[in-house]
Amino acid sequence: MREAPGACRRGREGDVRWLCLGALVLAGCASPSAQYFGVAPQRVTVQGTEIAVYRRGAQAQAIRLGRARRGEHAALRARMVAATEQVTGCAVAASDGDSGVLNLRLEC
Repeated sequence: MREAPGACRRGREGDVRWLCLGALVLAGCASPSAQYFGVAPQRVTVQGTEIAVYRRGAQAQAIRLGRARRGEHAALRARMVAATEQVTGCAVAASDGDSGVLNLRLEC
């Protein structure tokens, strides 16, 4: 017996809705790189920007939470470095990344 022409499509549309909802939920989360899985984030606010800092040994990852305005990216990187130094008590020796996710090497 053949299915009605729209039967499969309705199921796919429902799947797509759930997929989109899941993507929106995950987009609101600060998820670190795999090497930081299991590490609890330290959240700190520096000059109005909330940042989650993950540390494992002499490495850290800072993730900006919230929006960034055009032209604000260099200042955000500086805030992420400051947040990492504040949370870890170590100096940042080097950093790589952007104003959303910054990977840092610490010197303690």
